[in-house]
Amino acid sequence: MFRKKFRYIAPRFGRFRYYNRIRIFGFDRERRIRRTFGEKANIILNSDSRIVLPFTDIDITTFCNLRCRRCAKCIPYFRQRRHFTAEEIRENLEALTTYIDRIYVANIIGGEPFLNPELKEIVRICAENPKIETLELTTNATIVPDDGVIRAIKDSGVTVHISNYPNLDQRYMENKRRLIEKLKEYGVPYEYQFHEIWLDFGEIEKHNYSGKELAGMFLRCPMNSCTVFHGRTLYRCGKASYLAQHGMERGADDIISLEEIHSKKEMAAKIKKFFSVKYLPACRYCHLHPKAIAAAEQLEGDSFL
Repeated sequence: MFRKKFRYIAPRFGRFRYYNRIRIFGFDRERRIRRTFGEKANIILNSDSRIVLPFTDIDITTFCNLRCRRCAKCIPYFRQRRHFTAEEIRENLEALTTYIDRIYVANIIGGEPFLNPELKEIVRICAENPKIETLELTTNATIVPDDGVIRAIKDSGVTVHISNYPNLDQRYMENKRRLIEKLKEYGVPYEYQFHEIWLDFGEIEKHNYSGKELAGMFLRCPMNSCTVFHGRTLYRCGKASYLAQHGMERGADDIISLEEIHSKKEMAAKIKKFFSVKYLPACRYCHLHPKAIAAAEQLEGDSFL
């Protein structure tokens, strides 16, 4: 009952002023993170004086060995691909956390993160950042990294999240089995992401929705409290990141460029607007009522390796 009332009340009081912090409890349930009552109260009651991100993806590559239809990060659409170096990740993350008090959950992701040749060092850099509370890595489990990478993941206290794609080719399933065996061998905690069904948000095609329709869509969107940290910029979702990088759509308040931030006061003002927008320009490129589709259905053609 409380949860239903909160969904009604929260958006009407400062929009996502508290809602974006409290959403961390949903991420906690998915990731089996336990907090005391005092920790939860501190997250809620001290939110005005602290600049926090409940959850952010840290993009480390736009390469992937799969071509998933309706990929939330729009990876199959990228033509100019790159790996972020460990030094780039260090510099960008330090720039971000200079003005952020806490990132509750940071997720190392791509593309496919196991393709980045500097992953071992990137994992250590992220783990050593004192502003990150919980560190994860999400993989499609189709690549088995060397022991040095697994050891770095273990030593850094990273939880590996394995995407559950049951309809892939058998050779990928064999790699998944081998990866899990290696994680068990080194004692690395891992979780399955049981998302066998995705939502079809549509192609990169602009729609003429009304402001009311866009606001309703964004409020229902499962990614409206997430962020994507790509390069030196924070975005609200993968599609917003892709569109902005290609000069297609961006709003004044739905993107935070670290090049424009010079103080904690400026970041606080940006974060407030960032989580208070009613919808994103990128929402016009999504289906108003997305339908369910099979997860990781592969497009025709070769992968981008």
